[in-house]
Amino acid sequence: MSIPIPAEDPRHVPNRAVVDTSAITHNTRVIADSLREHTALMAVVKADGYGHGMLSAARAAVAGGATWLGVAHPASALALSRAGIEVPIFSWLYEPRTAAEILPAVVAEGVEISVGSLAMLKMVADAARQADRRARVHVKIDTGMGRNGALPAKLAAIGSAAREDEFIRLSGAWTHLSAADDPEDPMTDQQVEIFDSACEALEEEAGPIPLQHLANTAATLTRRDLHRDIVRPGIGLYGYPPVPTDLDLRPALTLTSRLALVKDVPAGQTVGYGHRFTTPAPTRLGLVPIGYADGLPRAASGGVSVLVRSDDGDHRAQQVGRISMDQIVVDLGSESRARAGDEVVLFGAAQALAPLDDDASEVAVTPQFVASAQTEGEPEPEQEPAQQPDAAADADGPTEPRDDEEPAPELEPESIGTSDEAPSAPALADLDAAEPTLPDDHPGVPTADDWAAAAGTIPYEILTSVSNRVPRERR
Repeated sequence: MSIPIPAEDPRHVPNRAVVDTSAITHNTRVIADSLREHTALMAVVKADGYGHGMLSAARAAVAGGATWLGVAHPASALALSRAGIEVPIFSWLYEPRTAAEILPAVVAEGVEISVGSLAMLKMVADAARQADRRARVHVKIDTGMGRNGALPAKLAAIGSAAREDEFIRLSGAWTHLSAADDPEDPMTDQQVEIFDSACEALEEEAGPIPLQHLANTAATLTRRDLHRDIVRPGIGLYGYPPVPTDLDLRPALTLTSRLALVKDVPAGQTVGYGHRFTTPAPTRLGLVPIGYADGLPRAASGGVSVLVRSDDGDHRAQQVGRISMDQIVVDLGSESRARAGDEVVLFGAAQALAPLDDDASEVAVTPQFVASAQTEGEPEPEQEPAQQPDAAADADGPTEPRDDEEPAPELEPESIGTSDEAPSAPALADLDAAEPTLPDDHPGVPTADDWAAAAGTIPYEILTSVSNRVPRERR
């Protein structure tokens, strides 16, 4: 299998997705401090860490107090494990063809795996036999989301099969809430009721369920009663809570470019495909070399503004006309002193506006890609009782690899460019620093929420849509 490397040298690309890993660490710590006692935090770093870089986001979240990591795909879990991140890892989305190839290695690494059907349970059990190691599974219960997971009527068969298979250990049960971002929606309470009764039925067949988890970011922030054994915040770790909150959560991704051209135009100048915008008066237009091929939603055309950083200060400029594949036009205003080369902030956070020293500005500028670095000889991380079931329950079956066993199935790691080696996690003492405060007269920084509102979508999509063409820069 080969994965193409972006042809552009990132040093010569004007666009940047600047990832502030200290913001992820800060957000994780703030959320962790708000949890009920004995509730663990699973940092969800799926979709390449919501576009922030999976390994960088994972390390930053662990530095902030995350004691679990969650990813959708087993390949992502394997990359996390081989990178030497020593916390339990949970994965939940796979299909038969790739599962047959990768699950044995994933089980051998100690990754915990979701099962949502008898067929999925069999896939995991087969993989565990190949690895000669008991698989820890969490049963996914469909309580109303209608995606992955077993309906309650199917749980008895799953529980019975799990109990009878010596290569399966039931570690948990979980579900996903479909409407937790609307605290007034009764669906959440209905799902919780279904989940609790389903867990009771599952326990009758399979025995005690050590871990239960159902709270995403929204439920973590609004429903302390649903914290249970683990919570699974995702978007909140990256600074975009889906519900109002008093917690100090800071955006961690700032998307920037630079003005390629500035020109004066008369009234009546049309702009962009379909001439949807016509200048009502003489003005100055700026061309920015970034567009929908880089991840900007075309549906947001004409509905957002950007921050232009010029010699005379920071100014907001309205995006006008249709967003093109690799460029947008902004109305700088007739009095603007902006010139080609000035920085443009598409969306981001106040802390990204702070000047950096020369060394910091060169940190980890790489094309966006997935790279898995295998770490050999890593011992299985020791688990706290609150995070993992008592190992004594495994005494009647295979728990650890035997000294004389055949090597576990091993997948060759992909080496694509360089590994995702982030700068070391920020010292915890640095996390107490206040977020930079902008002057009262500052026009403010556009956010992913602004782009989402203009495009009729959600900030999750804005963050995860930033293209591979845009180099990531970690600060």
